[in-house]
Amino acid sequence: MAQQPVPESQVNRLSSERLRAIVESAHLNFLIGAGTSVPYFAPLGNIEQALTDLADTEGPDSVKLLVRASIQAYFFENVLVPNIAVIEREASAEPVLRTYATFMRTLNRILLRRHSTLLSKQANIFTTNVDMLFEVAMEELGIDCSDGFSGKIRPKFDLGDFNTLRYRMGSRYEHRFEVPVFNLIKIHGSASWLQQERENRKAGIYFDHGLTLVRRTAELHDAARQHLLPVLVDPQPEGQGPTIRSTADLLADANRRLKDAKRPNTQVGVDVTVRAFSDAYEKLGIVNPDKRKFATTVLNETYYELIRRFSNELEKENSVLFVHGFSFRDEHLRDLVLRAARTNPTLQVVVFSYAREGLKEYMALLPDAEVKNGNIQFVIPEEPEGGLEERKINLAVLESDYFAPIVRDKVPVPDQRIELDIRTTTAESSNE
Repeated sequence: MAQQPVPESQVNRLSSERLRAIVESAHLNFLIGAGTSVPYFAPLGNIEQALTDLADTEGPDSVKLLVRASIQAYFFENVLVPNIAVIEREASAEPVLRTYATFMRTLNRILLRRHSTLLSKQANIFTTNVDMLFEVAMEELGIDCSDGFSGKIRPKFDLGDFNTLRYRMGSRYEHRFEVPVFNLIKIHGSASWLQQERENRKAGIYFDHGLTLVRRTAELHDAARQHLLPVLVDPQPEGQGPTIRSTADLLADANRRLKDAKRPNTQVGVDVTVRAFSDAYEKLGIVNPDKRKFATTVLNETYYELIRRFSNELEKENSVLFVHGFSFRDEHLRDLVLRAARTNPTLQVVVFSYAREGLKEYMALLPDAEVKNGNIQFVIPEEPEGGLEERKINLAVLESDYFAPIVRDKVPVPDQRIELDIRTTTAESSNE
């Protein structure tokens, strides 16, 4: 049954009944952006625009290198390095891991209890984030996940690993039942992606369990830190995310820094350490946060294959795309969503806005005039009553207020923490 356009009276609202009807009859897709993992990971702000402006600006190579490395260092330190704490399950990462695990546990139960016999028990999670939160959370829960890697000893990225149906059979009566599977599709790569060239000179992407490349790059970053520029505007504008200083300001600062470094041995330190960090950063298996995007051919090819998969899923009949934490400033992905919404009237796009004030920007980027089918719906927090704070739609609220009511959990809250195996240090020590 084709999904119906959202009635005008229900714009910005999504009832449990309507959401239940959608997930029961639709191919499930999620688009997760940087805002979902805030504040554990810093939002990108205008980093992409700053790096793009720098690439388009004329200037000495050494000066531009210092500016670029300084901006990359901010991204590396705030978005990539914290993943080490995530995979090692340090206390600082437990709250965000528990939130992700609770969300995935709810989605898993929704798939388990979905009554449709026409749809497989699969959901696609497309994300532009390069962090390890989904992987760690699903592994702790024992949820089946296809992340594109196949093999045990040295997992290699293989697009054929996606969309694999999985069944389990009862040991006594041999009843076969389908197991929910989540396809985790990381469009911009991952902190765990390691690019290596084999003997035949054909590059491949391998899973880096210990984030060894991130750790090596972190050592080079520490060595170069004293030479890097402060890149953020001070003070930061309110409500805009991290704001990078103007390109002209950064280039002037870098030029002064290099001139002052002409004392004996100092210039060598700047050139060697900054360039070493920049070279290591370029080897990371991520799509760079600028409009040039790609550092290597293999990432280029993989990116477009994953983008094609995203587009194909949106073109399926009766598909839904739930969007959270994604700003739609990425022109390529925005155009794909708009085109799919125009050409596929059975597609439903549901965009969850973190705050009420974000609605205006979403509507400007996804205007009604470009979507004749009326199949893009924006969901914003309820207007707070006098004196109360707005209940913003972060990932925890998305789970508790929207998806959890579809399959009300009968397990008491304390037992949920044990089942998730995502505990705070306090909880662990109290159980000893």
